[in-house]
Amino acid sequence: MNIESMYNSLLNGISTTGGLENATQSVTTNAAGAPSFDNLLSESMEKLNHQQVASNEAITGLITGDVDNLHNVMIQATEAQLSLELAIQVRNKAIEAYNDVKNMQF
Repeated sequence: MNIESMYNSLLNGISTTGGLENATQSVTTNAAGAPSFDNLLSESMEKLNHQQVASNEAITGLITGDVDNLHNVMIQATEAQLSLELAIQVRNKAIEAYNDVKNMQF
C-alpha cells in the first residue's frame, strides 16, 4: 500500500467505498470553492478517532465474549493501527515542512 492510498484511506475512512468527493462533501469551502484546511483536518481526525474507538469496542467485545469473530476484530485493529501510523507520519512531515520554512533565510 503506498502513501497516497493510505492518505486517501485516512481521509475517506477505510470502510468507506466512496471517493475523495464523499469525504469533502460535508466540509465547508472557502471563497475559492476549495475545502478549508481546518475542516478537512478536523474531519480526518474525527474519522481516525472513530476507527480507534471502534477497534477498542471490538477488542472489548472479543474479551467479554460478545464478539466471536477474531478475524474481523484483527482487521479492525490493524486498520486502526495503520490509520494512526499514517496520521503520525503526516504530522511529522508537516512539522518538518514548517521547520524548513521557519529556517529559511531571505
